[in-house]
Amino acid sequence: MANGDLIYSVPQELIDKAGFLINILQALGIVIIFYIVFNIINLMINKDKKRQLEQINLHLIEIKKLLSSRQSIRRNY
Repeated sequence: MANGDLIYSVPQELIDKAGFLINILQALGIVIIFYIVFNIINLMINKDKKRQLEQINLHLIEIKKLLSSRQSIRRNY
């Protein structure tokens, strides 16, 4: 039996089921690609937010130092 004869001996139902399975795998691949792209974008956004939070924390530390120094000056009077 040659390779060409093997194709004709496979039942049509099996070929249809394989085609359906291939379509499902393609759809799943597309979903996975979108998920990866979404996570990459989300990672970039979170990185920017983290940087902003770090700057806010540094500013809060400076404000606390200024307030504590003012309180100590007031206590001396």
